[in-house]
Amino acid sequence: AKTTLIDFTVTIKGLEEQLLGKVIGREQKALEEQLTQVLEEVNSNTKSLMQLDASLLERLTSNSGDLLEDEELIAVLANTKAKAAEVNTKLIAADETRSNIAEKREQFRPAATRGSVLYFSIVEMSLVNV
Repeated sequence: AKTTLIDFTVTIKGLEEQLLGKVIGREQKALEEQLTQVLEEVNSNTKSLMQLDASLLERLTSNSGDLLEDEELIAVLANTKAKAAEVNTKLIAADETRSNIAEKREQFRPAATRGSVLYFSIVEMSLVNV
């Protein structure tokens, strides 16, 4: 027999979300792995965008003289613009993928809802003869 530890939150909805993750992890492992991968990519791309902004701001503040004559600054601006466009494209694609995954996850919600209701029903039944 195998035991799975689930961190029970007090609410029915919280337990339902945890059970949904477990059900999908068991029934369609690839879907849950894809969701995790998409979330990691979004996080990585957001960090990359923030680093680009910081780098650009550093170049702008450390520059002395005419901004238009600084070839290195212009190269950094062009690079930042290209990477920002690429990252934004990836973020849009990740958002679409996330919505598709959420749609597929909803197919398993009834099983998670039943599990959550069953748990809270058992908890409430223990209080009947008190």
